[in-house]
Amino acid sequence: MKITLLGTSGGIPITGRAQSGILVETSENKILLDCGMGIPLRSAERGVMAEDIDIVCITHEHLDHIQDLPSLTKASWLRRDAANYKIITPPGLEEKLKKFWRSVDEYERSDLEFEALEPGEELEETASIEAFQTEHTEISQGYKLSIDGKSVVYTGDTEPSRIVTEVSKNVDLLIHELSFLERKEGHTNPQDFISKFSDVKVDRFIMTHFYPEIAERAEEITDKIEKDIGTPTLPADDLQTVYI
Repeated sequence: MKITLLGTSGGIPITGRAQSGILVETSENKILLDCGMGIPLRSAERGVMAEDIDIVCITHEHLDHIQDLPSLTKASWLRRDAANYKIITPPGLEEKLKKFWRSVDEYERSDLEFEALEPGEELEETASIEAFQTEHTEISQGYKLSIDGKSVVYTGDTEPSRIVTEVSKNVDLLIHELSFLERKEGHTNPQDFISKFSDVKVDRFIMTHFYPEIAERAEEITDKIEKDIGTPTLPADDLQTVYI
């Protein structure tokens, strides 16, 4: 898998950072995890156009994770006269997304296939996509993608939780949110991450979804996480690419 961090900020715009979005490329599919503000532009900067996307996985309904989904679809429609993504959502999110779409663009001109994936369910594409519950909103979830013995977990927004640590055991890469320095409901701070993951075997961590207070000290904070846990830990940057 080729994994490109397209957007690495949270709900507050930060210079040089788009909002949440990760591109996972396999031999046959291009999978987009979330589509916040700026993600279609970032994807194009990496040479992946809107019409190249095959699957979009949405973690939850907050704007910094869905805002540019209509823009992505419109760009595909303008290039191809069609937009044919499969959109994977938590149960209960499809109608909310459609309502949002209709408020900003012509949803009906897009041929979109929605599929609600329950936590614990897997969707078998060229990569296995497994949903798991997160501690953020009433209907929020993360995704574990696996192919050819390699796996990556993306949490979206969440507090550290037992479910997240369980699903992350022995994966090659965990992309986990790190939003605030202090504890805040529905999000993760450095000390709580260290506490929850000190005994969880993961090959590599990437921390993302920064608010300004974290972004200003991202390298210092991830260095401390790496030192305390002993697992290589990177601060996310827009357009950063890793392979697993």
